[in-house]
Amino acid sequence: MNGMRAYLNLSNGERQEFQVKLTEKTKGDVHAVYLDGFANCALDAEFGAGIEIEIDQVKRWMADYRHSEFWCRPKFGTEISEIPDETQGLIYEKENGQYGVILPVVSEKYKCVLAGGTENQLQAKLFSWYEGLVTCKALAFLWAEGDDPYAMLEACSKVGLELLGTGYRTRKERRYPEIFEYLGWCSWDAFEIRVDEAGLLAKCEEFKKKEIPVRWAIIDDMWGEVRDFYDVEYKKRPEMFRLMHSSKLYSFKADPRRFPNGLKHCIEKINEYGLKVGMWHPTTGYWMGIDPEGEVFRDYRDCLIQAEDGRYIHSPEKEKAYRFYAAFHDYLRQCGAEFIKIDNQSMSRRYYKKLAPVGEAARQFHDAMEASVGQHFDNQMINCMGMASEDMWNRSVSPISRCSDDFLPENKAWFTKHAMQCAYNCLIQGQFYYCDWDMWWTDDGQAEKNSILRAISGGPIYFSDTLDRSRAEVLKPLVLADGRILRCDRPAMPTKDCLTENPVDSGKVFKLWNTCNGCGVVAAFNLDKEENAVVGTISPKDVIGLSGEEFAVYEHFTKELKILNADEGFEITLETGDEYRLYTIVPLRDGCGMIGRTDKFISPATYQYTKTGVAELKEEGPFAYVENYQLRFA
Repeated sequence: MNGMRAYLNLSNGERQEFQVKLTEKTKGDVHAVYLDGFANCALDAEFGAGIEIEIDQVKRWMADYRHSEFWCRPKFGTEISEIPDETQGLIYEKENGQYGVILPVVSEKYKCVLAGGTENQLQAKLFSWYEGLVTCKALAFLWAEGDDPYAMLEACSKVGLELLGTGYRTRKERRYPEIFEYLGWCSWDAFEIRVDEAGLLAKCEEFKKKEIPVRWAIIDDMWGEVRDFYDVEYKKRPEMFRLMHSSKLYSFKADPRRFPNGLKHCIEKINEYGLKVGMWHPTTGYWMGIDPEGEVFRDYRDCLIQAEDGRYIHSPEKEKAYRFYAAFHDYLRQCGAEFIKIDNQSMSRRYYKKLAPVGEAARQFHDAMEASVGQHFDNQMINCMGMASEDMWNRSVSPISRCSDDFLPENKAWFTKHAMQCAYNCLIQGQFYYCDWDMWWTDDGQAEKNSILRAISGGPIYFSDTLDRSRAEVLKPLVLADGRILRCDRPAMPTKDCLTENPVDSGKVFKLWNTCNGCGVVAAFNLDKEENAVVGTISPKDVIGLSGEEFAVYEHFTKELKILNADEGFEITLETGDEYRLYTIVPLRDGCGMIGRTDKFISPATYQYTKTGVAELKEEGPFAYVENYQLRFA
């Protein structure tokens, strides 16, 4: 960076450049930038302070920005001035081949985002969403430049959390729940808002009949008592969504019409099939909040506030929010639920604006939520619709967060958007959480491609097929016989040569990398928007941190093997969007190494080493290994 200059924006529209200063702390290769300003009148709640940042010799960049209230996606470019507003993480490649990363922070009172300025100028924008503040004193952002953008992002997130002093954790410090080591299923696409006991048990019977080793299920939107649904008909999905988003939660209990024996009875029947059950609910109770005629309103009115649009939701105050969540979760836990999925989390601006500064509001309600989830479900939670940075920086313990918009079946264009969104979001969100790449279908046209994405994702794997449509053969490459998923070590991310170029028009193969059991895994796709042929290079260098001098590179579908030195690579061409490859990269010792099960996508997860250093399969099946540089099958 060449230089920075700070200023304050006043609520009367004036800009103030005095009584504001920048300081910079350095920890290792990470630079932390603080802003300290004072004004004689209130700061603008929407844009209280700014920092102009000069960066030169930028060749191209990838901005992970908040394109909607709840979700982020990547944007690519070459001009700094074109970086989109609400950017929550930036990676730029310089003319000299080095990289830079900038990670904006959410402190107690201020949130920072990035946006393009003029020419080589970038803006860091700070705001509180709270009126009347005359000071802006905050850690604004962290930045680093060097050769390894992955290490720099990891270091920036770690240093940022340490400097904030919240005690919150990076992903590496969070415990991945055992329940999500197994294959799951979600009720949403099968039953939507009419989910009921009969349908859930019919789906369990299908799993039993087809010998699909599902070990958990989410009862999704909307199992609860929402009386606005009663006697309302709809024919098309848009009509259903209008009904959903205009409806309110009457009580914490399951709907008595669709669960006539109660939720506890339904969960017990599902448990008999060997499945554990998790429950979905949004932060707001239901999409339009709490029904003022209902039991929740009657019993917990003192925990609720009325938003500007009239809906009732829980207060952002920690004690009141905790009482709301604890009451809800008490009921679900008593019914036998063992984990939770909480939706609609990025709601601070919509509902808590003007009630408290952004960081304080987010921290309080997340602390309340996390306390209840820890108490009732041992921190076994999937966070959802919560990619805003105020949520990302302010969850203390929960380990998993969704990283994409909702799954759309039978939609090839959606697959490209989804693969890119998850992969590039993981670069930022993956520093804090294991990433949930969302549910998917095993019987649509993108089923195998979607299964590869989830295999390499490093997060939970769960599908959402409707009745009688689940395909066991699509799921088998992902799991062992008992349903344990063959999971990679960390969130999957784009390879270094894909970081700053848009794969829809670069003419290059889009590659994701991960690690497992000391080996590398690389998935390669053609995401070209015109489905033209794309080219790329596969190399051990694609996998960061892979140790060794010689490697076996085995392709899952063609069963081809190449032996490479650490710095070598080979070119591949993917002719259409329906072509893809999956490579296992195994370090060799004296020309020997274990590939693993050839019928599984993440083959290094299918074996373990004994104390004597011998590779031993976790369960019997076809496998491959390399002996004296030759591929052997057994």
